[in-house]
Amino acid sequence: MDSAIYFFLEHGSYGLMFAWIIAAGLGLPLPEDIAMISGAILAQRGVTDLTTTVLVLGSAVLLGDTFLYFIARRIGPAIYERKFIARVMPPERRLRVEEMIRKHGSFVVFGARHIAGVRGAIFAMCAIHGISYPRFIIADALALAVSMPVFMAIGWLFSDSVDQVLSNAATFRTYVMVAIGGLVLLVGVVHLIRVAMKRAKERKAGAEEAVAATETSTLEK
Repeated sequence: MDSAIYFFLEHGSYGLMFAWIIAAGLGLPLPEDIAMISGAILAQRGVTDLTTTVLVLGSAVLLGDTFLYFIARRIGPAIYERKFIARVMPPERRLRVEEMIRKHGSFVVFGARHIAGVRGAIFAMCAIHGISYPRFIIADALALAVSMPVFMAIGWLFSDSVDQVLSNAATFRTYVMVAIGGLVLLVGVVHLIRVAMKRAKERKAGAEEAVAATETSTLEK
């Protein structure tokens, strides 16, 4: 990963950042955060303009995700036969994600933006399983508004040490994964509680109906 940053610092340009992000959005194994970190370092060193860098990176992310969304929407369920999707989304994992998409679509998009490696597959599944484009892109943009400033701040503040940049970026990813895991656990617990309360309410209503039916039968006799 450090070699990718050095490559950016040596050959960095708006065009390279844009192309890298678009390719990553379409599913190629290129970490988006490397482009964001490198873009911030280049801006801090005066090679590029910070505002232009932010606009280029942000628009490339949303455009790449938009391309992926509509490509997946057009292909449909046949996309599961593609090697990349099949590898990162085996049947048992796919079923779990599909269930989460049906119940918590926007949260799935928001969380997937922070999970490198499966982000593209989950975005494609969101498109296939009916999440509207406005809902998708809004959740995606909100997630980007969280992660992109952090990665760029890491690059800007620690531009003198690539090792420190990578260490801080790895720490941030760990925190994000823990937060997402905690959120998923919380959602699961809340769902189980709601299901249990619903079933208890149904049992109570059934018991009350049975008592009422018994009383009615007794009165009729």
